[in-house]
Amino acid sequence: MKRHLSIRILLLLVCSLLSLNLIAQPRNPMRATDDAFFQTDEARRIGDQMLLYQRVTGGWPKNIDMARNLTPEERARIARDKQRDDDSTIDNGATTMQMKYLARLYKQTGEQRYKEGFRRGVEYLLSGQYENGGWPQFWPNNRGYQVHITYNDDAMVNTLTLFRDLFEGRDIYGGDLIDDELRERLRTSFDKGIDCILNTQIRVKGKPTIWCQQHDHETFEPAAARAYELPSYGPSESAGILRLLMELPNPDKRVKAAVHGGMKWLDTYKLTGLRYVRARQGRNDTDADTHLEKDPTASPLWGRFYDLVNVEPYVCDRDGLPRKHLDQIGPERRNGYGWYVTRPAELYPLYETWADKYDKRHKVKISLDTKGANETGLIDMDRKPVVNPKNFDVVVRPGESIQKAIEQAPDEGTEPFKILVMNGIYRQKVIIDKPNIVLVGEDRDSTRLILAETGNTITVPEYKGKKVHMGVIVLTEEADNCVISGMTVYNNYGTTVEETTVHQMAIYGRANHTIIVNCNVWADGNDALSLWAPEGEGMYYHADLDLRCPGVDFMCPRGWCFATRCKFYGDGRAILWHDGRGNRLKKFVVKDSWFDAKSPTLLGRYHHDHQIYLLNCHLSEQILDANIQYAYSDKVLDPCPWGNRVYYYHCIREGGQGHWLDDNLQQAVGSPRNYEMTAQWTFNYEWDPEQCLRDLWYLLAY
Repeated sequence: MKRHLSIRILLLLVCSLLSLNLIAQPRNPMRATDDAFFQTDEARRIGDQMLLYQRVTGGWPKNIDMARNLTPEERARIARDKQRDDDSTIDNGATTMQMKYLARLYKQTGEQRYKEGFRRGVEYLLSGQYENGGWPQFWPNNRGYQVHITYNDDAMVNTLTLFRDLFEGRDIYGGDLIDDELRERLRTSFDKGIDCILNTQIRVKGKPTIWCQQHDHETFEPAAARAYELPSYGPSESAGILRLLMELPNPDKRVKAAVHGGMKWLDTYKLTGLRYVRARQGRNDTDADTHLEKDPTASPLWGRFYDLVNVEPYVCDRDGLPRKHLDQIGPERRNGYGWYVTRPAELYPLYETWADKYDKRHKVKISLDTKGANETGLIDMDRKPVVNPKNFDVVVRPGESIQKAIEQAPDEGTEPFKILVMNGIYRQKVIIDKPNIVLVGEDRDSTRLILAETGNTITVPEYKGKKVHMGVIVLTEEADNCVISGMTVYNNYGTTVEETTVHQMAIYGRANHTIIVNCNVWADGNDALSLWAPEGEGMYYHADLDLRCPGVDFMCPRGWCFATRCKFYGDGRAILWHDGRGNRLKKFVVKDSWFDAKSPTLLGRYHHDHQIYLLNCHLSEQILDANIQYAYSDKVLDPCPWGNRVYYYHCIREGGQGHWLDDNLQQAVGSPRNYEMTAQWTFNYEWDPEQCLRDLWYLLAY
């Protein structure tokens, strides 16, 4: 008897194991489709957690693994969050994904709570539709770009597809999941959505093209979203829209014209002979990086964004400034965003079938085998911005005085006073003593301000009755909100007058809110770029600088400073220095930058309280394998009571590195995450220099 009982138990165990193998948990349970899975207790557990996450609005937040087992503390927190009305969204598949899951679960279990949760989701989606037929990204409580009509990541297409499947009773959406009254509401909403799609299609000279990722909810014009998502043509989202339009039965003239126009645009502006190689930069693989490479055998692709003027692909960093090439933006956005797509290629066979069925007369000739716009010459993938002198208040030419141009600006001007310096060599000292000066060179390598000067050999010791500091360019305390771009500024005293690395500042400043971008800043001695507002209360922004200096501390801010995509080249003496006395929030952030040297060189030093962050920086072997450290071993100028506050994220040193370069942001106050550490974060959200650059990009573009 015992033997027979043991055999039965063994058989039950074997059957259970077979059952588990047959109904294995999906890789991503939230997107599961297998009917058998939805009959399991595990599927119910996940469904109940989805209901826990469902907000009082009826919608769900995004980017949360709702299948993960929760602790009692986590469940209590999620229950408290249920009343939130600011994170319900259709972005990244949120809400529609949870609704699909609940519909499948209800079909297999018949349990009412899943049907009720689904119906609350339907009412949430219906509540968000604008009268014009579009949907915002978040609602009911939204802000900023979240109010725009959102096609990004198929947000609106997913919603409309769900509505269509519901009122047609397709697949899992049949039975009593919804009633006839709701079915008609969904049909009406769907028709309004299609009408919105047709109304937002970008038209050029009256002809339909494609769509932007998002459109203004009132004007229908292409609109910006995140800083790197500018108003533009968006082939990826447009592919989803066109697919939806081609699935409509009995399309009318407007739909036919929209599809023909969209496909013609996609075929015209495809890219050929290029392969998009995506790779994430690893700590031990300095060569791994995302890039475009020439490959005549590559399938066609499309830029994620095309500008609205030249209709050419661009990439963009978190500063919101469009660039032509991937190597012109930092690794975080370069590797962390899909800049080129192949999705539109899926539409080609669909369009052939659709056009033959519905509108053969107006069928557009398209082919994945013809050359793209980059190879036909229709677009220029290497187009360089050209400075337009007509955009400036004053133009300075070789032989003329830059100082006299500055003197033409109002003493207390509140609007940018724009000065263009044409290519040439200017052996002049420049004193900026007025606010809102925008000083732009025609070309950073060909517009050159060169002067040999030290503290003992100041060429203009006094200006307007006031003493003048050393420096090729000097910003006085009155020179707030100054922008300098597009030139070489070189203090060459050490190579032309006397072989020394004594202080030889290229740019010295006492002003606040100083922006220096797209410049070569060189000096033969110490402190090449010295921005020292009184009491260290200044804020400074730098981008795309080439700094060369055999001296010490050649980027040495006092106060707050953000520097990105800069190249540093030293020769034996410490490169970075920061003075953050007086306020624990003062910080010096260096991001996406490169450090090299002629001889072994220390990365940086300090002798005052400081707070230095290096993010995604690359160090050559010539940078010593040693942390930023106190400047002196034989004396203490300042005890630095706040300690050594130096933090790193994803920095690499060629030839290997010690643990000092390990990621340690968690040790900083607030444990900031690397992607949060923007310019605005650096300046405590009190100043947005990148908005200033965006406003002036028509002058500064490089």
